[in-house]
Amino acid sequence: MTFSFPIENPVVILALCLCIMLVVPPVCKKIGMPSIFGLILAGIAIGPKGFHLIGEKSGLELLSTAGLLYLMFLMTLEIDIYSFRKNKFKSVWFGIFTFTIPFCTGFFITLGLGYSHVVALLIACMFSSHTLVSYPIAARLRITKTEPVVVSIGGTIITDLAVLLFLTVITTAYDGALDVWFWVTTISRLAGFTFLMLWGVPKLSRWYFAHFQSDDAAQYIFVLCSLFISGFLANLAGIEAIVGAFLCGLALNRVIPHQSLLMNRTVFIGNSLFIPFFMIHIGMLVDLKVFFQGAGTLILAAALTTAAILSKYLAALATQAIYRYTNAERTLLFGLSSSRAAATIAVVLVGYNMNILDTTILNATVVVIIFTCLFSTYFTDRAGRKVALQQQEQESHDSKSDKIVALLSNPDNVRQLFDFALLIHRPHEETMIHPLTISTTTAQVEQSPLKDKSLIEYIKTKARAAAVPFYPAIRIDSNISEGIIRATVELQATHIVMGWSGQSGTAQYFFGAIMDNLLKNCKQTIVITRILLQQLHFRKIYVLVPQHAAHEVGFHAWLTILQRIWRSYSAEMLFIGDAHTLSSISHTKEAASLSVKNYRMLDDFPDMDELSGELTGNDLLVVISARHNSVSYSRKTALMPRVITRYFSHTNSVILYPEQPDMVPDNLGVAFGGI
Repeated sequence: MTFSFPIENPVVILALCLCIMLVVPPVCKKIGMPSIFGLILAGIAIGPKGFHLIGEKSGLELLSTAGLLYLMFLMTLEIDIYSFRKNKFKSVWFGIFTFTIPFCTGFFITLGLGYSHVVALLIACMFSSHTLVSYPIAARLRITKTEPVVVSIGGTIITDLAVLLFLTVITTAYDGALDVWFWVTTISRLAGFTFLMLWGVPKLSRWYFAHFQSDDAAQYIFVLCSLFISGFLANLAGIEAIVGAFLCGLALNRVIPHQSLLMNRTVFIGNSLFIPFFMIHIGMLVDLKVFFQGAGTLILAAALTTAAILSKYLAALATQAIYRYTNAERTLLFGLSSSRAAATIAVVLVGYNMNILDTTILNATVVVIIFTCLFSTYFTDRAGRKVALQQQEQESHDSKSDKIVALLSNPDNVRQLFDFALLIHRPHEETMIHPLTISTTTAQVEQSPLKDKSLIEYIKTKARAAAVPFYPAIRIDSNISEGIIRATVELQATHIVMGWSGQSGTAQYFFGAIMDNLLKNCKQTIVITRILLQQLHFRKIYVLVPQHAAHEVGFHAWLTILQRIWRSYSAEMLFIGDAHTLSSISHTKEAASLSVKNYRMLDDFPDMDELSGELTGNDLLVVISARHNSVSYSRKTALMPRVITRYFSHTNSVILYPEQPDMVPDNLGVAFGGI
């Protein structure tokens, strides 16, 4: 077999790129360099403008395009949608700054260099655009939900949409086709595409996941199909495919739970495979000969690069001045928004193919791309580490660990119960889950759900996806309720989550002797669940709150539980209670982070017939109850199990008993199912 350069064998090309992905990141980590920086440099080295190991027609352009769309998709898929809404005005202002300041800078500098107005407008568009090339650094540092990253993503959406629309207008005007019909068709296509993405895709996705929930491979293929078909539909609508990828991520953000196996798989494959191909291909576009083509090209490249970097810094500085960001947050904003790649390449290639831009500007733009990408990775990594440390310090003050033990006995609901235990866990490095069964005889041990290998495999998969360690256990005790109580003391539980069939017991025991004994003898937060869905995904959450609930010791604890459920499924939440209690809820920091605006005042319990008609099988009813002799206890709260049995048997329900004084130290949570 003969071996020549450039390499044309696709197997060898893929092997070379994968070796780069394998070797470069750990080397970069050892020398303190961002791995993206190293991938771009490796692309320069192997590309047609470097050592020419790989030619221009290597086939990597296909993988690079997939990586670019995947990058744009992940940014909006992983974003905290409620933080995004909360900071929408900050995103708008940052988008305005990061578009107008570079646009004006690029326009006037290009005019000052003697170019025409059309050329100046195209260069201005190139200045304004940016691609979040360094976003994987933020993902690696786990700061994607911080405000600077959320604002930068929102600003990117605004900026790139504006740039691509400006590009369309400029090129249409250059061709002499800018008329009323152009505006009508452009606006209608853009509006129709946006409606299809944000309304149609979520509905189709929910239907698909509901009917194919057991086929993990098919679910991931569906996500890929949604991504690339969205890019294709964006092209049909007359806009760039990256806009379709943006909107596809937003559409699926509320459908794919952030702590699910599907989300974990989607992010892992993108960061491990597709996005590195894009980074390598960016480097392959760089022409090092530009530096040896005369002083004119170098001067132009230096001027454009300096102005491009400075204008983005001024945009971040203006945003910092208005919203009082720290220097690290400002630098992170600048680092994320300073790199040029996708939209910049689109602008320059369109202008070059239409003979508006010459070779000198094309080469100078390549220099702008490489230096802005390198600057972006350096400053994002440097500032991101500081922001990550600030976030860790904040979390260490605000969060405590949950060590969740799931007592599983009823095979019909153990999976949903374990999923619910995962859903309410508090992310913390010391959090863990202990699936547990309690038996009264050795014969019952063999019938334990934890003897089911398929269940253990399910638990492993779910726990790993949520990055929570788990330790299963089977215990024997002469009395189940006493065994549970001893386990909660021994394991220092703070939460007990129990399964319920939905049938109330005798007049003496509302749920049954075991549960009622726990309510009397355990001071921890007790959550009694009845989940009908095979796969948890709640559309609306109704929360019934009794009078004086704000005076309970566990008031903030159950609000935090609701916050976790709400964030996981982006569900609409409605609090129902008396005016004083709802006012107390609205003034808590938990409610502020929930951004809840839906409250229904009442002087008495609502009409249960009317409320029952509002809830569907995809909704969740949460009743905040109270133990006997507690502050918020009343006869009506005590009757809620029977009310649920009578009126809400068709929907999912949770009855939550807040923790009481003199509880066990707050570092453990226990989940029990199907008793």
